[in-house]
Amino acid sequence: MESRKNQGKHEEKDMGEILSKAEQFFEKHQKIIYYSLIAILAIVVIWFLSKRYYFEPKNEEAAAKLVWCEQNLARDSFALALNGDGINSGYAEIYSSYKITKAKNEAAIGAAVCSFHLGKYDDAIDYAKKANRKSINFAPAMDGLIGDCYVEKGDTKEALKYFEKAIAYGNEALSPHFLKKAADLYLFELKDNKKALEYYQTIKDKYFASRQAEDVDKYIELASK
Repeated sequence: MESRKNQGKHEEKDMGEILSKAEQFFEKHQKIIYYSLIAILAIVVIWFLSKRYYFEPKNEEAAAKLVWCEQNLARDSFALALNGDGINSGYAEIYSSYKITKAKNEAAIGAAVCSFHLGKYDDAIDYAKKANRKSINFAPAMDGLIGDCYVEKGDTKEALKYFEKAIAYGNEALSPHFLKKAADLYLFELKDNKKALEYYQTIKDKYFASRQAEDVDKYIELASK
Protein backbone atom coordinates (compact mmCIF):
# COMPACT_ATOMS: atom_id res chain seq x y z
CA MET A 1 0.00 0.00 0.00
CA GLU A 2 2.83 2.36 0.95
CA SER A 3 4.49 1.61 -2.36
CA ARG A 4 1.33 2.63 -4.24
CA LYS A 5 1.13 5.90 -2.27
CA ASN A 6 4.75 6.67 -3.12
CA GLN A 7 4.09 5.84 -6.77
CA GLY A 8 1.08 8.18 -6.77
CA LYS A 9 3.17 10.98 -5.26
CA HIS A 10 5.85 10.50 -7.91
CA GLU A 11 3.23 10.63 -10.65
CA GLU A 12 1.73 13.82 -9.22
CA LYS A 13 5.21 15.32 -8.99
CA ASP A 14 5.99 14.35 -12.61
CA MET A 15 2.68 15.80 -13.79
CA GLY A 16 3.37 18.99 -11.87
CA GLU A 17 6.78 19.29 -13.49
CA ILE A 18 5.26 18.77 -16.95
CA LEU A 19 2.62 21.45 -16.33
CA SER A 20 5.23 23.79 -14.95
CA LYS A 21 7.42 23.34 -18.02
CA ALA A 22 4.42 23.87 -20.28
CA GLU A 23 3.58 27.11 -18.49
CA GLN A 24 7.19 28.26 -18.76
CA PHE A 25 7.25 27.41 -22.48
CA PHE A 26 3.98 29.28 -23.06
CA GLU A 27 5.19 32.34 -21.14
CA LYS A 28 8.45 32.36 -23.07
CA HIS A 29 6.88 31.89 -26.50
CA GLN A 30 3.42 33.38 -25.97
CA LYS A 31 3.91 36.09 -28.60
CA ILE A 32 4.92 33.56 -31.26
CA ILE A 33 1.98 31.32 -30.31
CA TYR A 34 -0.50 34.21 -30.46
CA TYR A 35 0.86 35.42 -33.79
CA SER A 36 0.72 31.88 -35.20
CA LEU A 37 -2.91 31.48 -34.14
CA ILE A 38 -3.79 34.86 -35.62
CA ALA A 39 -2.03 33.93 -38.89
CA ILE A 40 -3.91 30.62 -39.10
CA LEU A 41 -7.21 32.38 -38.43
CA ALA A 42 -6.41 35.00 -41.07
CA ILE A 43 -5.60 32.30 -43.65
CA VAL A 44 -8.93 30.54 -42.95
CA VAL A 45 -10.86 33.82 -43.27
CA ILE A 46 -9.04 34.81 -46.48
CA TRP A 47 -9.65 31.36 -47.97
CA PHE A 48 -13.35 31.52 -47.14
CA LEU A 49 -13.75 35.05 -48.51
CA SER A 50 -11.74 34.23 -51.64
CA LYS A 51 -13.88 31.19 -52.33
CA ARG A 52 -17.12 33.05 -51.73
CA TYR A 53 -16.34 36.32 -53.50
CA TYR A 54 -13.67 35.41 -56.07
CA PHE A 55 -13.40 31.74 -57.02
CA GLU A 56 -17.12 30.98 -57.16
CA PRO A 57 -17.97 34.06 -59.28
CA LYS A 58 -15.02 33.25 -61.55
CA ASN A 59 -16.29 29.70 -61.99
CA GLU A 60 -19.76 30.98 -62.87
CA GLU A 61 -18.34 33.56 -65.27
CA ALA A 62 -16.19 31.00 -67.08
CA ALA A 63 -19.02 28.45 -67.23
CA ALA A 64 -21.29 31.04 -68.85
CA LYS A 65 -18.66 31.82 -71.49
CA LEU A 66 -18.22 28.14 -72.28
CA VAL A 67 -21.85 27.89 -73.39
CA TRP A 68 -21.15 30.09 -76.43
CA CYS A 69 -18.09 27.98 -77.32
CA GLU A 70 -20.06 24.75 -77.04
CA GLN A 71 -22.78 26.10 -79.32
CA ASN A 72 -20.21 26.89 -82.00
CA LEU A 73 -18.45 23.58 -81.53
CA ALA A 74 -21.75 21.78 -82.06
CA ARG A 75 -22.11 23.67 -85.38
CA ASP A 76 -18.55 22.68 -86.38
CA SER A 77 -17.54 26.34 -86.23
CA PHE A 78 -14.15 25.34 -84.86
CA ALA A 79 -12.33 28.62 -85.44
CA LEU A 80 -15.01 30.61 -83.63
CA ALA A 81 -15.20 28.13 -80.78
CA LEU A 82 -11.43 28.20 -80.37
CA ASN A 83 -10.63 31.89 -80.88
CA GLY A 84 -13.90 33.71 -80.17
CA ASP A 85 -15.33 36.51 -82.28
CA GLY A 86 -13.87 39.59 -80.62
CA ILE A 87 -16.86 39.89 -78.31
CA ASN A 88 -17.24 36.38 -77.00
CA SER A 89 -14.26 34.46 -75.64
CA GLY A 90 -13.15 31.22 -77.27
CA TYR A 91 -11.80 28.11 -75.60
CA ALA A 92 -8.19 29.34 -75.88
CA GLU A 93 -8.86 32.60 -74.03
CA ILE A 94 -11.00 30.91 -71.39
CA TYR A 95 -8.25 28.39 -70.73
CA SER A 96 -5.57 31.06 -70.34
CA SER A 97 -7.73 33.52 -68.36
CA TYR A 98 -9.55 31.16 -66.01
CA LYS A 99 -6.86 28.69 -64.97
CA ILE A 100 -7.97 28.76 -61.34
CA THR A 101 -11.50 27.61 -62.23
CA LYS A 102 -13.08 24.22 -62.86
CA ALA A 103 -13.89 25.43 -66.38
CA LYS A 104 -10.24 25.33 -67.46
CA ASN A 105 -10.41 21.57 -68.00
CA GLU A 106 -13.43 21.83 -70.29
CA ALA A 107 -11.73 24.72 -72.08
CA ALA A 108 -8.59 22.61 -72.62
CA ILE A 109 -10.66 19.75 -74.03
CA GLY A 110 -12.61 22.06 -76.33
CA ALA A 111 -9.43 23.79 -77.49
CA ALA A 112 -7.81 20.41 -78.23
CA VAL A 113 -10.76 19.27 -80.34
CA CYS A 114 -10.99 22.55 -82.26
CA SER A 115 -7.24 22.72 -82.86
CA PHE A 116 -7.29 19.19 -84.25
CA HIS A 117 -10.08 19.97 -86.71
CA LEU A 118 -8.27 23.14 -87.78
CA GLY A 119 -5.12 21.15 -88.54
CA LYS A 120 -3.19 22.66 -85.62
CA TYR A 121 -1.93 19.32 -84.42
CA ASP A 122 0.85 20.52 -82.12
CA ASP A 123 -1.57 22.87 -80.38
CA ALA A 124 -4.12 20.08 -80.10
CA ILE A 125 -1.53 17.80 -78.49
CA ASP A 126 -0.52 20.53 -76.05
CA TYR A 127 -4.11 21.22 -74.96
CA ALA A 128 -4.98 17.53 -74.74
CA LYS A 129 -1.99 16.90 -72.46
CA LYS A 130 -3.13 19.71 -70.18
CA ALA A 131 -6.62 18.27 -69.81
CA ASN A 132 -7.49 16.50 -66.58
CA ARG A 133 -6.79 12.75 -66.62
CA LYS A 134 -9.11 11.80 -63.73
CA SER A 135 -12.23 11.26 -65.84
CA ILE A 136 -12.75 7.79 -67.33
CA ASN A 137 -14.43 9.47 -70.32
CA PHE A 138 -12.22 12.48 -71.00
CA ALA A 139 -8.87 10.80 -70.33
CA PRO A 140 -9.10 8.14 -73.08
CA ALA A 141 -10.68 10.65 -75.45
CA MET A 142 -7.75 13.02 -75.02
CA ASP A 143 -5.13 10.28 -75.36
CA GLY A 144 -6.93 9.06 -78.46
CA LEU A 145 -7.02 12.58 -79.86
CA ILE A 146 -3.27 12.86 -79.36
CA GLY A 147 -2.94 9.59 -81.24
CA ASP A 148 -5.01 11.03 -84.10
CA CYS A 149 -2.74 14.07 -84.19
CA TYR A 150 0.34 11.89 -84.54
CA VAL A 151 -1.34 9.94 -87.34
CA GLU A 152 -1.84 13.22 -89.18
CA LYS A 153 1.78 14.15 -88.48
CA GLY A 154 2.93 10.82 -89.93
CA ASP A 155 4.35 9.50 -86.65
CA THR A 156 2.85 6.01 -86.45
CA LYS A 157 4.92 4.96 -83.43
CA GLU A 158 3.71 7.83 -81.26
CA ALA A 159 0.16 7.42 -82.54
CA LEU A 160 0.11 3.79 -81.46
CA LYS A 161 1.53 4.67 -78.05
CA TYR A 162 -1.37 7.01 -77.36
CA PHE A 163 -4.02 4.76 -78.90
CA GLU A 164 -2.84 1.99 -76.60
CA LYS A 165 -2.99 4.33 -73.61
CA ALA A 166 -6.56 5.19 -74.56
CA ILE A 167 -7.46 1.51 -74.94
CA ALA A 168 -6.05 0.67 -71.50
CA TYR A 169 -8.80 2.65 -69.72
CA GLY A 170 -11.29 -0.04 -70.74
CA ASN A 171 -13.98 2.48 -71.64
CA GLU A 172 -16.82 0.52 -73.27
CA ALA A 173 -17.51 3.20 -75.88
CA LEU A 174 -14.00 4.44 -76.63
CA SER A 175 -11.75 1.39 -76.27
CA PRO A 176 -13.14 -0.46 -79.33
CA HIS A 177 -12.87 2.76 -81.33
CA PHE A 178 -9.17 3.11 -80.60
CA LEU A 179 -8.57 -0.63 -80.88
CA LYS A 180 -9.79 -0.37 -84.46
CA LYS A 181 -7.55 2.62 -85.18
CA ALA A 182 -4.51 0.85 -83.72
CA ALA A 183 -5.30 -2.39 -85.55
CA ASP A 184 -5.61 -0.53 -88.85
CA LEU A 185 -2.21 1.07 -88.33
CA TYR A 186 -0.63 -2.29 -87.59
CA LEU A 187 -2.27 -3.90 -90.61
CA PHE A 188 -2.02 -1.24 -93.29
CA GLU A 189 0.96 0.87 -92.19
CA LEU A 190 3.30 -1.47 -90.33
CA LYS A 191 2.22 -4.70 -92.10
CA ASP A 192 2.16 -6.41 -88.71
CA ASN A 193 -0.70 -8.84 -89.32
CA LYS A 194 -0.20 -10.71 -86.06
CA LYS A 195 -0.63 -7.62 -83.89
CA ALA A 196 -3.49 -6.35 -86.02
CA LEU A 197 -5.27 -9.70 -85.71
CA GLU A 198 -4.87 -9.58 -81.92
CA TYR A 199 -6.57 -6.19 -81.77
CA TYR A 200 -9.38 -7.07 -84.19
CA GLN A 201 -10.03 -10.27 -82.23
CA THR A 202 -10.22 -8.28 -78.99
CA ILE A 203 -12.94 -6.14 -80.53
CA LYS A 204 -14.87 -9.24 -81.54
CA ASP A 205 -14.47 -11.05 -78.22
CA LYS A 206 -14.61 -8.24 -75.66
CA TYR A 207 -16.52 -5.44 -77.39
CA PHE A 208 -18.93 -7.51 -79.49
CA ALA A 209 -21.76 -5.02 -78.91
CA SER A 210 -19.76 -2.08 -80.31
CA ARG A 211 -20.18 -0.52 -83.74
CA GLN A 212 -16.62 -1.57 -84.58
CA ALA A 213 -17.55 -5.22 -84.06
CA GLU A 214 -20.21 -5.10 -86.78
CA ASP A 215 -17.78 -5.58 -89.66
CA VAL A 216 -14.68 -6.72 -87.76
CA ASP A 217 -14.81 -10.21 -89.34
CA LYS A 218 -13.65 -8.91 -92.70
CA TYR A 219 -10.63 -7.29 -91.04
CA ILE A 220 -9.89 -10.49 -89.13
CA GLU A 221 -9.93 -12.28 -92.47
CA LEU A 222 -7.54 -9.73 -93.97
CA ALA A 223 -5.14 -9.95 -91.03
CA SER A 224 -5.24 -13.75 -91.11
CA LYS A 225 -3.81 -13.97 -94.64
